[in-house]
Amino acid sequence: MSNIRKRNGLLSRFRENEDGNVTIMFGISVVAVVGLMGAAMDYSTMSSAKARSQSIADQTALSAAIFVKNNDRAPKADEEGVVEGQHSASSLGYDFKGWVDGGAENVSVNVVYDDNAKEARVTVRGKTVPTFIQVLGKQNLDFSAEATVSYLEVDEMHPASIVLVLDNSGSMRWDSDKMTNSTTRPPNASSRMSGLKTSVRTFRDELRDRIGDQQVTDDGVRVLRTGILPYNSAIIPSNDLNERQMAWGFSGIEETFIAPMIAAGGTNSNPPMTEAKRWLGLEDDKHRTEAENKSESYREPLKFVVFMTDGQNTSGDYIFVDEPGSGYFYREINNRWYYTRSRWWAGRNGYREGRLKLDSDDKTIESCQAMHAEDTVVYTIGYALDVGKYYDPLYLNDPGEVTEGTRST
Repeated sequence: MSNIRKRNGLLSRFRENEDGNVTIMFGISVVAVVGLMGAAMDYSTMSSAKARSQSIADQTALSAAIFVKNNDRAPKADEEGVVEGQHSASSLGYDFKGWVDGGAENVSVNVVYDDNAKEARVTVRGKTVPTFIQVLGKQNLDFSAEATVSYLEVDEMHPASIVLVLDNSGSMRWDSDKMTNSTTRPPNASSRMSGLKTSVRTFRDELRDRIGDQQVTDDGVRVLRTGILPYNSAIIPSNDLNERQMAWGFSGIEETFIAPMIAAGGTNSNPPMTEAKRWLGLEDDKHRTEAENKSESYREPLKFVVFMTDGQNTSGDYIFVDEPGSGYFYREINNRWYYTRSRWWAGRNGYREGRLKLDSDDKTIESCQAMHAEDTVVYTIGYALDVGKYYDPLYLNDPGEVTEGTRST
């Protein structure tokens, strides 16, 4: 009987004691909080992937429809545009960073040109890498986006920012046609610079004809921003500004920026392409503020760079590249490079075998890749690159010459 009473007393105290309730409640709450945080992370990842894929679908469909509208047919090769069929986001130059299963290579972009419906359709599909939901056995989450643009109703009032990067180096004064001999100028030939100015004016005027002089929607939202970056060995400053800048409408490529262009100096495309990247990195906020000021919904702007050059870079900083067997040896002293062809001398004075190259090309490519990853379309134009001799009005007895080694590729 005594044992029964002791047992009943123990059970009663256990039932009435509340000292451990906080620990139990905390344990349950931690599980719930961790679950909510994990779910929020997975939702954020999914939202980012869907927003990115929608941007890709919109831009690809718009580009496809514009091509058909301008050419009355779909692209036949990758060099023309995005051909019909399945592509990876990676092959089109897009990046999804680390929150997509397999990266951009595993994100599919399917393009359809429907001539019956007169429209381009794009579908983007991929899988995200979840954090919390993997605990429940789900290894990935599907996301997708679709966009359809009519060939006949291309939205030419979609917000856009356009930068022209234009070579103004000395070779741009050469003739547009090859010389027949060392002293004869071909008939009807003109300087490359004259041709460049005509091209820029034609581009500006045709764009103005398409979207109107004001570039304003029915809701009063300005949609176009432009800028021009002429360069030789560096960015050429404008007449009235120490630093060039983007501007609304055609103010960024107006005649006061085109007419003063002259051909002189070397070639370094790195500074202007770096500046173009900086400019376009600010354009989302410019268009967002414009939409908010008019109480309209924000649309992410299309971003374009037109990069033109007539020859290889000739200036920039030299970098050393190892090249065993070249027979050339270099050593840097006080930011200057010295070379020797003597292996004996090189081995005793800290020289390395290899070659020097300008960093201009690599840095230009880096800027292009970075802009492409942010949905900027970069058009490259090789200007007057036929091999041969050309008339040079300043040096008639020493005409300009393009060789295979000086062409841009």
